[in-house]
Amino acid sequence: MGFASGGGERYKQAMPLIGITADMETITNSRGATEPRYFLKRAVADAVAMAGGNAIIIPFVRSAREARAVMKRLGGLIISGGNFDIPPSLYGERKIKACGALNPERSKSELLLLAEALKSGKPALGICGGHQLINVHFGGTLYQDVPSQTKGALTHSQKQPHHFASHSAEVAVGTALHAITGNRTLNVNSTHHQAVKKLGTGLVASALAPDGTIEGIEKPGKRFIIGVQWHPEFLVKGAPHLALFKALVKAAGN
Repeated sequence: MGFASGGGERYKQAMPLIGITADMETITNSRGATEPRYFLKRAVADAVAMAGGNAIIIPFVRSAREARAVMKRLGGLIISGGNFDIPPSLYGERKIKACGALNPERSKSELLLLAEALKSGKPALGICGGHQLINVHFGGTLYQDVPSQTKGALTHSQKQPHHFASHSAEVAVGTALHAITGNRTLNVNSTHHQAVKKLGTGLVASALAPDGTIEGIEKPGKRFIIGVQWHPEFLVKGAPHLALFKALVKAAGN
C-alpha cells in the first residue's frame, strides 16, 4: 500500500518487514545483578537494510500460536546463526562428546517460526546454524562435529575476522542460489564445526565446499527456502552475497 507525505509526494510501497531470530545471553550488569538479554549481531540487520528491507528482531516464541502471531506481521524470516549447537535429539541421535553447548529453547522457537513461515508461504533464509535448522526441520541430520566425524575436512572454523573468506564453494547450476548470485563459485567465510550430513526430505544441495561439505541447501519450487552455511551478512560488499538478501526482501515484498 502506497502512502504520501504532507506535501503530497508519492512514495513506493513500505519496506518489507524481515524478522530475524535473536539469541539470548545472561550478563552481570554494573550493579552486580544478572540480566537475561536478547541480542543480534548488527551485521544481519544492516544487510537487510542494504537490501531494502526493514529488520525486526524476534524474541523466542514458545508455541505455534505465538509463532503464527509473529509471522502474520512479517514478510519474511531469517534464522540467524549463533554460538550453540542444535540438540541431536531433534534428528534422532545421541549427543557425542565433541558436540557443543545446546540452546533447546532457541532451537524450539526457531523450528516453530520456520514451520509457520512455511505454512503461510513466507520466504525463509537460514544462515549457518539456521541453514542446519532448515535441514533438521525437513528430517535431515547433522555432523555433530566435522573435524572428528569426517575425513580430510577443511578448517571450517576460521581464525580470521568474519569479513574475510577462507575457502570457496561450488554452486550447482540450475539452483535458486545460482540464479540469485549469478556465480558458479563463491568465496565464503567459515565459522562452524557442524554441518549437514543427510539432506532433509525434498531439499537439494546447492553449494559444496572443496572437501564436499554442504554449504547451501534449498527446497525447489516457487517459494524462497534457502540455507547457507556461511555468513553472507559479513560479505555484503560483494554483490553475490548481498544478492541473497535482496532476493529475500523481494520475495517478502511479493
